[in-house]
Amino acid sequence: MTIPTYNKVHPTAKDMKDHKVWDDVECLESEFFHEKKAFNCPEVVPAGVEEDFCLPKDCPERLPQKKYPSANTAFPPKEFEEIRECIERANELLLALAVGGDEEEAGEEADEPNARALQQSLRTLRELFVTVHFSYKGKTEKISGCFIDAGLDFIIIENADTGNISIIPTTRILSIQYEKQEDATVHEQELLTINPCLRRNLTFHFGETVTKSPFLINLFFGLNLSMFLESYMGYYCYVKTDIDKYELDGTLEMVKENFMSISKYEEKFGIDFDVVCVIELEE
Repeated sequence: MTIPTYNKVHPTAKDMKDHKVWDDVECLESEFFHEKKAFNCPEVVPAGVEEDFCLPKDCPERLPQKKYPSANTAFPPKEFEEIRECIERANELLLALAVGGDEEEAGEEADEPNARALQQSLRTLRELFVTVHFSYKGKTEKISGCFIDAGLDFIIIENADTGNISIIPTTRILSIQYEKQEDATVHEQELLTINPCLRRNLTFHFGETVTKSPFLINLFFGLNLSMFLESYMGYYCYVKTDIDKYELDGTLEMVKENFMSISKYEEKFGIDFDVVCVIELEE
């Protein structure tokens, strides 16, 4: 439908528009149909024309833009890096504390924390001087020393007071305090500089090689407390529990999945892991 035809069908439409605008459009339409020149929008729309839809007026000058995006933080680089690391550590800890298992899974395992993720998070504290607060008979006690390592359900501290190895179940830990050192060792790719023979054995005989070393088992899969204590059979130890009035001490004689026994003067004491607060192995 041409504009003149449209005006005849809708006579009120032209009255709603500026007559000059419609005349200009009709002129352009006439030129288009008579092939005088191809129809196109004008390069510049006069400033007095209202409600123009087709082409812009003179565009404003472009504002100068930076080639590269601006920084995404107002913090200095060093401070921003510390904040970023802190956030990453917090996210790792939240992941470690998240319960494992699906809702469909039955049993206690569905409500237990992600032990492996918690272990990997705690292992980042190795070689740092820490103070561990743990629960003992409803009270809070602490042990300070060098953080040696962490298993699936325990941590190992070199006690600064006695020089012995202290083992604390993770279920007893209330908090761990430490000061980050500027020259702290970054624990990544622990087997990067191992002996070539060991590297070959790990490559071609992985299972056989790893099962011979508690360290490698803990590194690749994680050790639980009973598996760790099996390597210390015959050691003299001190055990604090929630149910015994005094600290128990004796030679470690037997370790089972959730149970250990010590002997002293031909007398044996059985200890369930559920009541253990701390175990100290004498060097």
